Amino acid sequence: MERIDMTNPSSSVSSATQMVEAPLLGTTASPFTRTVAPLASQTAIMNLTVSGVTVLPWNYDAAVAPPNITSVVNGGNFGADIAPGGLISVFGTNLSPLNMASSEIPLPTALANSCLSVNGLPIPILFVSPTQVNAQMPFQAIGDVTLILRTPGGVSDSYNLVIEPNAPSVFLASVGPETNVPTVVRNDDNELVTPSHPIHRQSGSALIIYLTGLGQTTPAVATGQPAPSNSLSTSLVAPTITLGGVELPVLFAGLAPGMVGVDQINVAVPFNVPEGMSVPLVITQGSVSTSIPERVVD
Repeated sequence: MERIDMTNPSSSVSSATQMVEAPLLGTTASPFTRTVAPLASQTAIMNLTVSGVTVLPWNYDAAVAPPNITSVVNGGNFGADIAPGGLISVFGTNLSPLNMASSEIPLPTALANSCLSVNGLPIPILFVSPTQVNAQMPFQAIGDVTLILRTPGGVSDSYNLVIEPNAPSVFLASVGPETNVPTVVRNDDNELVTPSHPIHRQSGSALIIYLTGLGQTTPAVATGQPAPSNSLSTSLVAPTITLGGVELPVLFAGLAPGMVGVDQINVAVPFNVPEGMSVPLVITQGSVSTSIPERVVD
């Protein structure tokens, strides 16, 4: 199945241009080995470990305030509805001492010394920054839960939220000057549906919708692990998809193969869907629905 990756935010780290002259880690030129090396420009500190190099702020060892969580939303459309296994974004202040994205699989439960937990259960993390943390809500979390973040500055106050069994939320992307474009892809050319690239009512027409929050699956996939591609993991609760009030045949609904916390729904487009500039595409699963407008032509 075709798929795209929209879960990892871009981040940048300034390059190190000059190091203080000192023996390298592991050399015998000095009786002491070095694991931390400050730049001569006094703009950053290089932390050398067996797993690589981490660039730390110059004032990394300064006292920092404890983290403060102000909101927790789903990682699709940044709405309040969150489901087990879905991607989330945590917003606040002092959430991490630096920006860092994870490339580990399975996802780590600690990143840049920031650790999230829900009801005491560790949460896999994709990205951290001082104001945002992206993570995957564990599949075991449901109902009333308490979220806590731990950093070098301390422990956040408890943040209470409700985890719904299902909460479909379509990812939003940018296409040229257009922003907040729902990630609905045409199967004929693997391009996003936009007003200038609409849905067609024709034989063989199908769509792939990328989202998060479809909830529990069968077979089950461990939190933080990518979905399998040799045995597709389908949603326990089948969603219903309509376009302009016409129900679309669902070809697949479940975890996107090879991705963490990302779901996909494949649907066929029948001839009898209505044309229009803003035809509602509605995804309903359990008691939660989400609607996005799409242009439909012959």
